[in-house]
Amino acid sequence: MTSFPHLFSPLKVGSLTFKNRIISAPMGAGAITAEGWFTAEASDFYELLAKGGVASVCIGETLVDAATGNNHGRVARLDNPSTIPSLYRCTDAIHRHGALASIELVHPGQRSDPIFNKDGVVYGPSSGQCHYGDGFNTIVQMDEAMIEHVVEAYGTAAEMAMTAGCDFVTVHGGHGWLLNQFLSPANNKRSDRFGGSIENRCRIFLMVAERIRAKCGPDFPIDFRISGDDFMEEGATLEDTVYLAKALSTIIDLLHVSATSFHSRKASIRMFPSMFYPPGVNAFLAAEIKKHVPIPVVTVGGFSDPALMEELIAANGVDAIAIARGLLADPMLPEKARSGQAGDIIGCMRCNNCMSANFVPYVKYAMGISHCPVNPWFGLSSEYLHRQIPRGNQRVLVVGGGPAGMEAALGAAECGHRVILCEKSGSLGGMLRFAWHAKFKHGLKERFVDVLARRIESHDNIELRLNTEVTPQLVQEIAPDALIVCIGAQPMIPPIPGINNANVLHITGLQQERSQLGKKIVIIGGGLTGCEEGLDLAKYHGKDVTILEMSDTLAAGAPYIHYLALVTELEQQENLHIRKNEKATSIGAKGVHTVDAAGAEHFYEAGHIIVATGLKSLKEEAEAFRRLGIPVSIVGDCHEVAQMNEAVLHGYFAGYHLQRL
Repeated sequence: MTSFPHLFSPLKVGSLTFKNRIISAPMGAGAITAEGWFTAEASDFYELLAKGGVASVCIGETLVDAATGNNHGRVARLDNPSTIPSLYRCTDAIHRHGALASIELVHPGQRSDPIFNKDGVVYGPSSGQCHYGDGFNTIVQMDEAMIEHVVEAYGTAAEMAMTAGCDFVTVHGGHGWLLNQFLSPANNKRSDRFGGSIENRCRIFLMVAERIRAKCGPDFPIDFRISGDDFMEEGATLEDTVYLAKALSTIIDLLHVSATSFHSRKASIRMFPSMFYPPGVNAFLAAEIKKHVPIPVVTVGGFSDPALMEELIAANGVDAIAIARGLLADPMLPEKARSGQAGDIIGCMRCNNCMSANFVPYVKYAMGISHCPVNPWFGLSSEYLHRQIPRGNQRVLVVGGGPAGMEAALGAAECGHRVILCEKSGSLGGMLRFAWHAKFKHGLKERFVDVLARRIESHDNIELRLNTEVTPQLVQEIAPDALIVCIGAQPMIPPIPGINNANVLHITGLQQERSQLGKKIVIIGGGLTGCEEGLDLAKYHGKDVTILEMSDTLAAGAPYIHYLALVTELEQQENLHIRKNEKATSIGAKGVHTVDAAGAEHFYEAGHIIVATGLKSLKEEAEAFRRLGIPVSIVGDCHEVAQMNEAVLHGYFAGYHLQRL
């Protein structure tokens, strides 16, 4: 018996039965050939999702007609039968684990990049100037012949998907792609039968649905992904999408309700809900649409807690939950929830590292890969799926219980090594202990650090020693075969007169002093940590906060989508003030003196001053362990101060890849 009976009940969708109510939202594997074919690495990615226990896996972002709609070059394509064999490998892999397979059919419309379209032409519902990244492209209004061409392309793509083993298709009609552009008055200025009234703006959706039905037959389910609300001026509203949903429900079998439109640069903040939104922030859209249609309705956006999903389905708010980032953080989430291991689920922190590195056109260079701060195996689906765990029997001493040290201990223990993990403080977590108090980072402790701590404490191969500082004498006493040093970093204190005053705190000591803070706060340093702390103090604790940043850039190095969300939040707080290009020159009992880029002097009154000017690696202290004559790996901030994902990745594999005798 599962603790989540509604979440793990079957769901009838057309001719299909979903084994539970968790589906994998459309995700691209990033492993596509120049021809638009799926690689073996892509197949492994989708197989791993299926292995984790979802009811269905949706193969993401597949173009129906690359000649008239290609958004960023190397994208999966279903406009040529040559794609079918590689797609069949993906659907076979998904089916091997009892999951259903779908594929997301997309035409970008005016979101196409002319570099990739035939003859450099960008098509859309209406003519005009289409903003793509930092440039403007002319849109050619689609005539009826071109509309018919694209509708036929959707039907042909669905037919090929069915031939290649897909159990159903997911038509992307939201997020500012072509179909959503027709629905949105902001993009659709037509006066013919495809523009003006809501009936006309919905027409192309129905044509696509009918064409797929005609080509694939009555027993092949059709899913439409729509934005419940564009959340922008002149965009499609919830009233519009209710009308659309009712019209579509007479033809299709499933509705997948998301939110927002890429017409707005900040759409991603809610489309992929940032950590500043509550989990399931868009569920109310799906719940409202569900009231008006006789077919199942799916919600998506910020889900990874099975208890919340169970509650939503039990209340009949929606019929199923789609998850993307939560499955990247922990692909085994569904099976852990089903089998009574929900306490071992690693939660998604919604930092959006996973997408920001490739978020073209807003990042200059698409990296092609990315990392997850809580999953060291992210991006390594093939290696994980086909791995043969290396076995060893070394005695390993891990120095430091931060994220790098915890992961190193688990990685080594997984391979059979006997691990002693020493942490000089009384608890695990390292620098994360100074970050998890922020309200928007509540999951960092409960759904990451605490999960790793439980794994460490229960592992037969790990001995945990808290309140234990590792000295040369202790190393000699333990006599390990290998040392993994993860001692982190220390605060970087700038040489500002008054920096040692009693009213000055470093950000790493703030947790203990929070209740003593005065009303007015000045934070010296507008990096990611300073900005997040300033936001927490202003928004959730009512403090009047001024952030001083000596450069012209806030939160440097933050993942792009998180950066957008963070800056948006900062701008919304009336009691939070940003001062860029200003340098603190001295600190007094009543505040901070600064000088700006023009040489003008300023004074900011404050009861307390918080220093957030970065960390200095304890590299010399870490390197000293090499003198003990034992093989040493140095990882985490003591190797180089970086973000959490580097510590998790390098820490885990320092243990997992230990040299074996």
